[in-house]
Amino acid sequence: MKNYRFIKEAFLLMVIVSMFVSCAEEVENPSFDSDELPRIFGWEQLYGTNIEDSLKIAVQVSPSDGVTYSWTLDGVEVSTDPTFEYLFDDPKTYEVHLAIERNGVPNTRTATVEVNQPFVPKDYAKMMVGFLTSAGSISDVDFSSLTHLVISSAVVDEVAFPETIVDTTFADAMNIPQIVQSAHNAGVYVMLDVTDDMAAITGGGLYGDVTFFDAVADADKRAKVLETIMKFAVDNQLDGVNFYLNDTWGGPGSLDAAAIGAFYAAVPDYLPEGPGPDGEFFYSVSVPGGWTTSLLSPLAAVERIDWVNIQPYRYEDLSPTSHSPGWAYTSLADTWIGLGVPAEKIVGGFPAFGLKYDMPTDGTVVGWGNLWMFATYHTYKEILSMDAEAYSKNMLSVDDGLFYDGHPAVTEKANAVLSQGYGGMMMWSIESDTKDPETSLLKAAYSALGNN
Repeated sequence: MKNYRFIKEAFLLMVIVSMFVSCAEEVENPSFDSDELPRIFGWEQLYGTNIEDSLKIAVQVSPSDGVTYSWTLDGVEVSTDPTFEYLFDDPKTYEVHLAIERNGVPNTRTATVEVNQPFVPKDYAKMMVGFLTSAGSISDVDFSSLTHLVISSAVVDEVAFPETIVDTTFADAMNIPQIVQSAHNAGVYVMLDVTDDMAAITGGGLYGDVTFFDAVADADKRAKVLETIMKFAVDNQLDGVNFYLNDTWGGPGSLDAAAIGAFYAAVPDYLPEGPGPDGEFFYSVSVPGGWTTSLLSPLAAVERIDWVNIQPYRYEDLSPTSHSPGWAYTSLADTWIGLGVPAEKIVGGFPAFGLKYDMPTDGTVVGWGNLWMFATYHTYKEILSMDAEAYSKNMLSVDDGLFYDGHPAVTEKANAVLSQGYGGMMMWSIESDTKDPETSLLKAAYSALGNN
């Protein structure tokens, strides 16, 4: 009985195999019409290679009979072979374009090629730090006018992210690896900004948002925050971190200077090695002007902090006036120097945005509670769209005045950096500026510092 069952199963197996073989023999090669679109498979949007290696791009085209190929780099044809292979001369970003044609029917693909070299930091007279937020992208960045790029920001928010306490999802759409590689090719350091939630355009804190303070006030949460941040920095090959405790206020007793000081003092224990001088991983902080200075003052005692980004802007008033006056620039610097921060560690910030006043004419009394209804912030790009010559001024006569930092203000502040021995300048934020060399604030500051 067992032999019969075996013979039966073997016979059925032979029948099934015979059916498959028969079907396979009946399949014919696909045929294509002469006007069918040649499709491209295996194409990537971003390719990377080291300067000493050739880049090879092998794609599949179907149908492929009679197809012609044209490969261009930055608009110049370099190959007509089906496979692209090229050794680059310069470490920079290129655009590679493939154009194919079959019987007069075309198809194309375009990609970015990042040609990399070992990171060699550029020489500079004074630091030029620029902050890039998730509202911007690599296309907004002029690396030739930067020494340090800070990507903003990882947000400390235990409520929304109880497991890690830190939200790093901002990075998902920013392509940080490409930003880091492009920056390093240009000799620019890249750092991560760590903050509370911030107001759009200005980077100011949100009233009553104390999630960062709450987290760092607890030793266990503080450790979790720092571990998460440093892992993110290492995984993304970043060169440092900047901490910005930017809350405006959370009510009486919500902020504690001793807890803040303990946080700043704990950071060095978590810092990895970096590419800075003597293998240093940069550690900087940002500080706003105003009453929170006394609460943040313990950071002045932390010698490991490499520099302090001061923010002498967002100085709103109940009557139209500059929100970033020159006197505030040196005054805030003097305050921190008085607290113990060496002058060479002061990096003076200036805004790439302006404040426009449109005061009421119906008798409404303007106070701090309703000022937001009559004073609005605008990016420097927007300001240039109002007046193409705005770069040569610091104020436009729009409504009751639009006040901002044009080239005159930036140059004045750069001169203060040079005369007072500060470490450099900082701009918030890059995507609000323009890359036009004639009007750019970043380029004007970089040049005024003697970096060109």
